[in-house]
Amino acid sequence: MACRTICSTTPFHRNSIRVALALTVVVVAASHATAQQGRRWFSAWTVAHNIGEVIPDLDNTTVRMIVRPTIGGQALRIKLENTRARTPVTFSAAFVGVADTGAAVVRGTNKRLTFAGASRVTLAPAEGTWSDPVSFDVRAFQRLAVSLDVASASDVSMHTLGLVTNYSAKGFLARESSAQGFAPIPRTAPGSRVVEFPFYWLASVDVLSSSAAGTIVAVGDSWVDGRCSTTENNVVRPDLYQRWVDVLAARLTSAFPNEPRAIVNKGIAGNRIIPGGGNGPSMLDRLERDVLERAGATHVLYLQGMNDIGNGASAAQITSAMQQVIDRVRAKGLSIIGGTLFPVARPDLVGWTSAMEAHRVGVNAWIRTQANLDGVIDFDRLMSGGSVYDMSASLKSQFACDGDSVHPNAAGYKAMGEFIDLALFKPTKK
Repeated sequence: MACRTICSTTPFHRNSIRVALALTVVVVAASHATAQQGRRWFSAWTVAHNIGEVIPDLDNTTVRMIVRPTIGGQALRIKLENTRARTPVTFSAAFVGVADTGAAVVRGTNKRLTFAGASRVTLAPAEGTWSDPVSFDVRAFQRLAVSLDVASASDVSMHTLGLVTNYSAKGFLARESSAQGFAPIPRTAPGSRVVEFPFYWLASVDVLSSSAAGTIVAVGDSWVDGRCSTTENNVVRPDLYQRWVDVLAARLTSAFPNEPRAIVNKGIAGNRIIPGGGNGPSMLDRLERDVLERAGATHVLYLQGMNDIGNGASAAQITSAMQQVIDRVRAKGLSIIGGTLFPVARPDLVGWTSAMEAHRVGVNAWIRTQANLDGVIDFDRLMSGGSVYDMSASLKSQFACDGDSVHPNAAGYKAMGEFIDLALFKPTKK
């Protein structure tokens, strides 16, 4: 803010100038406070960490993660997690900028991130930390590059099914806009042959917004995480954003342009509700960190249970665990909307039995009629309609992923995203 003063050497005028300047400071401070009123933090992009894996030659490297926030804002902060690793990690610097082609960052946009005022931060196993806020013009669906200089690490806390091309390089290059030296990180996690395009260490991006009406947290297993959503001719392709959560995000932005809703994905492929197995911490174990702590959350979209059934849990056990999830979400003051469980693509090929099918039908009956939910999305009604195998339903053929036998294809995920009634998330006046 610039101001003009008429200078004088007389004491009277010097005192007047001091008063004017003091008043200016008060006005500026008041204006800044007013500008901050109505601005709140909202989760705008997330992943849920499911494994920690040893990766060689991590010291003195840079990783560059590509994220896509679902709402815009005037500032951002990131969360780093070492929650699934067994050893500490030290980052010597972190930057965020607008992603350009490949690993490049748009020149002039790369900004340093700090942690409690310091560029360097060390995370012990099972630990996470937030960066300090940084002023940034965040635009909905504009991809950002978060770059981390890794001073020392032995293993990586990661989300495996990222379906986004991320990058690494030798040396400390986080501050550099150029893509020189960067190469895509491996498409598979160590010891796995499944193509997934993982994320390393980064867990969340929050944005500061004065117009957003809330964050919707989608949580569950692979049917939320998006297994097969980008598979074409048996090839997993990255950077397409074709999960049903992505489809819903675009619809919400179009429907509520003045009061946008963020939607974030906390799905983990292979995840279970009940503790004692599955990929990553169970839902009952990870609910607080992955869902209830999300900034600006207003709604939870919950779709999970097939992995529990496939691993021997009964309908009664599953619905009891689901009710615990529902009760904890509602106790936090959030609305929770449940999705019914739809069948797999080829139950005869994956060992799905008529007894398992009976449990799926029982869970769905409970979701529709007994669960203490704020809404139900009947995905089962939308997706069922294929051949019946030994009394087990299957997906409609047009929605089945080729060569997968379990999950929907891109058309199926698109149908799911378009099936959801947006009235469930209609913003209310603040």
